[in-house]
Amino acid sequence: MLTFLGVCSFLAIVPVSHETRLLEEAAGAALSSQEVSFMDTLREGARELRVNGHWTSLLPPLIAVMVAAFFRTLVGALVTAWVAGSLLAYGLNPLATAVLGTNDFLIQPATGQFSALVILFLFSLVGMVQVMSRSGGLSGLVGKMGKVANSRRRAKVAIGLGGLFLFFDDYSNAVVLGTTMQKLSDRWKIAREKLAYLVDSTTAPVAGLALLSTWVAFEVYLLGDVSVQLDIELSGYGMLVEMLPMRFYCIGTLIFLFLNSATGRDFGPMLHAERRAFREGKLIADEHQSIGIQMRSTEKEAVEAPDRWYNAVVPILVLIVCIVAGIVTLGAMRMESSGDIFWWLSSHDWRAAFSAAVFDPSGSSDLGAMPVLFASALIAGLVAVAMPAMQGVLSVAEAVSSYARALPTMWMAVFILVMTWSMREICHTLGTADYLIAMMGDSMPVYVLPVFAFFLAAGMSFATGSSWGAMGILLPIVMPLAVQMGATQSGELTLYLLTAAAILDGAIFGDHCSPISDTTVLSSISTGCDHLAHVNTQLYYALVTVALACVFGYLMVGNGISIWAFYILFPITAFAVLRLLGERSDLVEVD
Repeated sequence: MLTFLGVCSFLAIVPVSHETRLLEEAAGAALSSQEVSFMDTLREGARELRVNGHWTSLLPPLIAVMVAAFFRTLVGALVTAWVAGSLLAYGLNPLATAVLGTNDFLIQPATGQFSALVILFLFSLVGMVQVMSRSGGLSGLVGKMGKVANSRRRAKVAIGLGGLFLFFDDYSNAVVLGTTMQKLSDRWKIAREKLAYLVDSTTAPVAGLALLSTWVAFEVYLLGDVSVQLDIELSGYGMLVEMLPMRFYCIGTLIFLFLNSATGRDFGPMLHAERRAFREGKLIADEHQSIGIQMRSTEKEAVEAPDRWYNAVVPILVLIVCIVAGIVTLGAMRMESSGDIFWWLSSHDWRAAFSAAVFDPSGSSDLGAMPVLFASALIAGLVAVAMPAMQGVLSVAEAVSSYARALPTMWMAVFILVMTWSMREICHTLGTADYLIAMMGDSMPVYVLPVFAFFLAAGMSFATGSSWGAMGILLPIVMPLAVQMGATQSGELTLYLLTAAAILDGAIFGDHCSPISDTTVLSSISTGCDHLAHVNTQLYYALVTVALACVFGYLMVGNGISIWAFYILFPITAFAVLRLLGERSDLVEVD
């Protein structure tokens, strides 16, 4: 806020320009008119000045990244980027910037129904996990898992497998896996940066590859719309199934994750973080700041609550069942309200129900499946409170008190989440995506199109913090270009499907690397990790994965080489990279 006030003070003494006069005249008209509001007049005056799709639209996300990198302050980075975005959107006028920037880029995104449900869902899940910790459920679960995950490397593999299990929704995956696995991770002195990497790398990749998830419902919707537009004889779901083996970045991310976990070899900043945790017992560096909740119990609490694994497992199972059943029920209701028939024993109807839950066919709701996620979290939280109360482990008051502990610890996390939504709105207003699309060329060889589409989607997703936004914008634009360039000649759809897969994967890659991505923020929140440290340590692994995926996947397959080459060459090369660049972090002496 100090940055904003300083900019406003500077602008207040700048000589009045033509643009400023326009805004002042607009403001004066608003005050004298009874029919047009002051806010609307300011917005109309600013709209005359704004240039959409200009190179300056890249400045807010670039400023956020640079300030975060050089000054190591995420809050300062996001606030400074917000100020820059407001100035670009509404001109060099302090009044317009303050009023409209606050309203349009902060209040509106944060108070929308969907955003409010996301925040409530986050609070509810973390509250549930707090009760599970206080009641001895998490300790008991860690004890049970410890019989299998009886080493540092096996614990990492177990956490990764847990991410595969929570495939139905990326938000649920990030929050549930991160909060419940903290105790297991801490037991084996695994750095919070590594835990955040394991969580973040099994959210979008898993949800995007699963055949039944809220993420896939969105992808099927987009792919089906493009198929109808281009007269492709494949349904949206049919395209998704056909391109699954070509999702090279998502699949490569999972392969690299499990190779990294199984070998115990790290490199770059992650190696330093893991050595710090193992040798010094510092799960979080002294200079880092956790923006999430720390799942810790006092010694007194640990004595009072016996280890009972089912106090954690039962609420989690209730959550999963409620989410899946709730999404299908909601989708079925929306289908029937639109005149469609839903049959509970039909797998096709289940997929259609997931799609209808994400996109209401009647258009009466834009909340997607978020109401179901929030309601499921409340029900699971009620179960988590009721079980120890019925067992006499905790009184109702103690259980409710533990649940409420999520509130005071999450304000910074919510602030950062709101600021990331603000950045997304700023990029949408300034036309950041339009500028990136305008950079596309149409003279490239068709076999290069998948790689180009991948990096275009990655750049857009990184700049805007939204993988879904990049997918939704690029698929209807790039896929007709692919057809025009000959990707469907001779009835062969490999290049066409590969281009679509590259767009979906590129959006996920950009989302992984972006510090303003909501799923990246949620991964930091749920694991109690410093957000900038998470982004920095994960970036190196993501870059290695994308380099191998592009060479052995999008380029080679685009040139006609068999898909199986990727599944042979990628694991071998990834293992070689870990052997050559990586070192064991769990050794007393340096290798």
